[in-house]
Amino acid sequence: MLHETWILDGWERAPGDPAFVFAEKLARYYDLEGPGVFYDDLAPDGKTARRAIDYGALWEGPFNNMRSAHHAISDGPDAIIGNSVASTTLEFVARLEAQDGAVTAIRDRSQLGWQCDGNRWVIRHEHNSARVVTEAEIAPYFQQTEEQSGMSEIQPSPYIGMWVTADNHVRQELRPDGRYAEARGNRENAYTGRYEIEGNRIEYWDDSGFTADGEFINGILHHGGMIMHRQENNQ
Repeated sequence: MLHETWILDGWERAPGDPAFVFAEKLARYYDLEGPGVFYDDLAPDGKTARRAIDYGALWEGPFNNMRSAHHAISDGPDAIIGNSVASTTLEFVARLEAQDGAVTAIRDRSQLGWQCDGNRWVIRHEHNSARVVTEAEIAPYFQQTEEQSGMSEIQPSPYIGMWVTADNHVRQELRPDGRYAEARGNRENAYTGRYEIEGNRIEYWDDSGFTADGEFINGILHHGGMIMHRQENNQ
């Protein structure tokens, strides 16, 4: 779900990461210049922004002053989805480390209001309510994520790897972490998102909002009217 990738990818930060630029890292989730209502308890001065670009500007300074920001889902997500609007909720936990090593742990209940403009879903309303907790309180959620990641490494899907069309125009990488990246011609990362494989079936949830599926038959991936073969060693 988009709400999960919004927090687990968009707001994640590791030591040594480049400067956080909201419009670069999170543009796919917002209409940056369009109208909306964006609020977070932890926003500087408790400000409510009416445009996503202004909301992002509130966070760039504080976020770049962090050494790291790590997140895990603690409840949800839940969703109500219509033809052109949707509401999603989840709770996440975060471990925020300042440059001086001071750590703040939080639990945050997040609700996002989405609108589909015909091509993608964008956030129009955002409300995040946070409270400071202890590191011990949120540690189990990170441990669970690490254990699940470890299981994936021990028992990887046989379909992980690069899949390509005969003309090499479409190149789709299925990564061990459950994410995919699809290139089209010279467009690297033309489509990105998460995937799940059950048996020989694969389901895709693209970051731009659409879903798709495919099937592995005799070692060949049939997806979106295309026939794709595994590219050994990503050559």
